[in-house]
Amino acid sequence: MTEKESKQLEKIREKIAQMRAKEQTIIAKDKQRKRKERTRRLIQIGAIAEKYLDCVGIEPVEFEKLVLEIIGKLKLLND
Repeated sequence: MTEKESKQLEKIREKIAQMRAKEQTIIAKDKQRKRKERTRRLIQIGAIAEKYLDCVGIEPVEFEKLVLEIIGKLKLLND
């Protein structure tokens, strides 16, 4: 391999490394965006549940019991 070819190959490898780094950055930003969207959605759903299920100040374990109780009653109605 000539010196010119070696330099070209090195430039290509550098570009590949840069592109991989950019790919990782894009992937990380997308994961962060999805996490933020999920967090926002969970907060909104929690606020709606708190409002309509009258569970202000209830502990998560108790809230889960309440939801399971409601689901059980709905299942009985649909059977």
